[in-house]
Amino acid sequence: MNPYSDFSIPAFDQFLIWLSATDLRLFFYRFQDWDWLFVFVHVASAAILFGAILIVDLRLMGVMRKLDVRELARLALPWAIGAAGAAIASGVVLLLFDPISVGVHTYFLPKMALILLGLANAFAFHRIVRLEGTDTRTTTARFAGAVSIALWAGVFLCASLNSTERISATSHAEMTNESSPQH
Repeated sequence: MNPYSDFSIPAFDQFLIWLSATDLRLFFYRFQDWDWLFVFVHVASAAILFGAILIVDLRLMGVMRKLDVRELARLALPWAIGAAGAAIASGVVLLLFDPISVGVHTYFLPKMALILLGLANAFAFHRIVRLEGTDTRTTTARFAGAVSIALWAGVFLCASLNSTERISATSHAEMTNESSPQH
C-alpha cells in the first residue's frame, strides 16, 4: 500500500485502513482546516523538546562544564515534559486527519520507533542514573548523552525525510494498474 517505496507492513496497512474509518478520525477530520495550527504546534513543541534534551545531554557529554547538571536538568525537565505532551498530542491529531496519507510514509514507523526508544532512554536514565549522583566525567554519562542526542536527531531526520518524500513512479504505476479494471 506504500506509494513511496516497496516497503510495506500489511498489518500496519490494515491498521491505517481501520483507523481511517473510526469515529475518532471522523471527529478530528472536522478540524482539518486548522491543520496548519496543529503542524505549527507539532514542530514548535518538538523543537522545544529537542532543545531541552540537547542542552542537558551536551552537558552530560562534558560541554559547558561550569553549569551544574542537576540545576540544568531541573530547569529543562518541565519544558521537555510539556513539549513532549504537546508534540505527542498534536502528532496524534495530525495522524488522525489522514491516517493512510501520513502513516504510509517510508520513515513514519522508524520515527515512531525512535520516539519510543528516546522516551524509554529518558525514563531509564532518570530512573537508574539519578542526576543527583551523576559524575559527568564518566564514560557512562557521556555515552548516555550521545545516545539520547542520536535518538532524537534520528526522529527529526525521519520527519524531514517523510516531509520531502515523493511518490515513487514505479510504485504509483503498479498501484494504478492494480486498481484499474482489467480489459
